[in-house]
Amino acid sequence: MKNWQFLGFLLAAAGFVVLSGWLVYSRMGAWRDKSNVYLRGRGLRILGISEFHAQKALTLATGHVAMVVVAGIITYLIARNWLLVVVVCGAVYFLPARYFAWQRKKRRERIEAELPDALLFIASALRAGSALSVALQILVRDQKGPLGDEFAIVLKEQRIGLSFDDAVQNMARRIQIPDFMLVVVALRVAKEVGGNLSEPLQLLAETLRKKAMLEGRIKALTAQGRIQGLVMTMFPVVLGGILYLMQPTMHLLFVTPIGWGVLAVMIVMLTLGYMSIKKIVAIDI
Repeated sequence: MKNWQFLGFLLAAAGFVVLSGWLVYSRMGAWRDKSNVYLRGRGLRILGISEFHAQKALTLATGHVAMVVVAGIITYLIARNWLLVVVVCGAVYFLPARYFAWQRKKRRERIEAELPDALLFIASALRAGSALSVALQILVRDQKGPLGDEFAIVLKEQRIGLSFDDAVQNMARRIQIPDFMLVVVALRVAKEVGGNLSEPLQLLAETLRKKAMLEGRIKALTAQGRIQGLVMTMFPVVLGGILYLMQPTMHLLFVTPIGWGVLAVMIVMLTLGYMSIKKIVAIDI
């Protein structure tokens, strides 16, 4: 009797395994599609790019997830501390997004700095009798920077049949600079209505240059507040590290539940303080 019961158990287990495997196999396509959509969205959010670069974004997001998992496994094998694993995985998860955001910000700042000179160059070329397309070609040839690359994309899109309005609007969506919308409006009005485009571009360049000078003065006046926020945020961390090296009992913060709670409260308070100071000194014009 026991042999029959054991055989029945084996058959039931085999049937369960076969049924589970069939269900997993039948759902594998839907799960794969959902994971691709999630990773695609993650990559697009990290890079802030268009659908044109979706495949690169998918590759980056897949590598990002794998990097987080590998970092967590290596940290656990070395330290055997779950709190440290969470900290390392969180840092590896958020650092690429912050890095790409910093790179986008630097690129936009370079474009904003180059835009007044580029507008003055286009205005001078138009005043000399050149057509707008010729002026843009000369600008692309002489301008070595992200703004020249963006105008080069505009010319390439025109060569493949895209209208000038659509190409300029695509450029505005790519760089996402509010000041450039004024340039788009000026170019479209001049293209549709006609008239002397050099004077509006020259006035717009002077306005953008004065705005950049005012923003520079504001950054100089708020530099002390930004440095104070950074110092006040990093000082407890540095002091905690020094005390950890000098006082052996400080390791209790990392191995006891009470210590974990103290660390969590400290991290939350430091983060809120830094964000509050950053919000105060961030003056937008």
